[in-house]
Amino acid sequence: MKDKTNHDPKQGTRFLVDVMLGKLARWLRVLGWDTEYRKDKSIDELLDRAAREGRVLLTRKQLEHERLVYIKSEILEEQLKQLERQFGVITDARPFTRCIECNRMLERTDKKTVRGRVPFYTYSTQESFYTCPGCGKVYWPGSHHQAMLKKVEELKTLK
Repeated sequence: MKDKTNHDPKQGTRFLVDVMLGKLARWLRVLGWDTEYRKDKSIDELLDRAAREGRVLLTRKQLEHERLVYIKSEILEEQLKQLERQFGVITDARPFTRCIECNRMLERTDKKTVRGRVPFYTYSTQESFYTCPGCGKVYWPGSHHQAMLKKVEELKTLK
């Protein structure tokens, strides 16, 4: 089923998010969606970039444009419900596959390579590590990961 932006949700929709939706941008990344977040660009610059890169612009500004989706609510859960209806962002989620800071795909990393880059306790108790090739951030399935995973499961019930 196609939405008003002429994107097939099953074909890897890519998002561009404006300054008003930073929390939504982070959660889309947590869910595994290619989501660029720009704080420093005008709406016209964002629309140009969305067109050039084949992205859907998400904004709280009420404008009419084929590449733009107006996010109606200020509440994160409501925003995600709206995007679930339009793009299947929860149903088709691939949690914890992208860096929440810079949007790059995470890569599995040998434990030895993160020694000294993570707390000693974390290094001692964890076996799986992932790094971002863009910013170098290291991720592991610790308690924060478990809390976010619980939130993802809760989001699945919002549909």
